[in-house]
Amino acid sequence: MLPKIVQFFRLKVFRINKHRWNYQYEKGMWDGLRDKEMERIIVAKDMVERFVRGGKILEIGCGEGIFFQNIPEEQYSFFEGIDISSIAIEKVEQTAKSLFKVADMENYIPSQSTFAVIVFNEVIYYAKNPVLLLNRYTHYLDQNGILLIGMYQSAKSDTIWEQIEKHYNILESKEIHQDGKTWMYKVIQQLQ
Repeated sequence: MLPKIVQFFRLKVFRINKHRWNYQYEKGMWDGLRDKEMERIIVAKDMVERFVRGGKILEIGCGEGIFFQNIPEEQYSFFEGIDISSIAIEKVEQTAKSLFKVADMENYIPSQSTFAVIVFNEVIYYAKNPVLLLNRYTHYLDQNGILLIGMYQSAKSDTIWEQIEKHYNILESKEIHQDGKTWMYKVIQQLQ
C-alpha cells in the first residue's frame, strides 16, 4: 500500500487517471452504478442487438463488465473489453468467449482483427481527441460494423457530438432521461 501522501498527490493534485479510477473502484464509489445504469445498459443492449447478431463485440471502458453481463451469450461470438482500472477488470466474470484487459483506450490494439460493434459507453469524453480516437478504432470494424456511443448530456458532450456528426452517419439515436439528467446513445458508421 502506498503512503497516504503519495495517494493524495496522485488522486487530488496530479489526477492520474489510472490511479484515480482504481481508488474509486477500490473504495466502492461505483458500487451503486449497477442499479442506476441498468436502464441505459438495456437501451444500449437493444441497440446493439438490432444491428449485430452473432458478431464480435469490443467495449472500450468496460468497467466491471455490466454491459457484458447483460448481452445474451448467443448474441455474440466473442466479447472483448478494456478498462484503465485494474480493480474494475478484476471484478469481471470472464467466460470462454470473452477477454478483458487493463488498457488505455488511446493506444490499445485489440486481440481480434475486426468487430461487428465497438462500444464507447460514457468514456469517449475522456479521449484526448474523440474523433481521432473513433477514426483509429474504425480500422477494427467489420465491413458493415458499427460504433455505439453513449454520453451524459453536457456542453462538452454536445461539442463532441457535433464533431462526430461531421464524420459519421447516425443510424439510430436514443435519448434517456433519468433522475433529472439526460444521456444520449447513438449508433454510428463512418461516412463513406
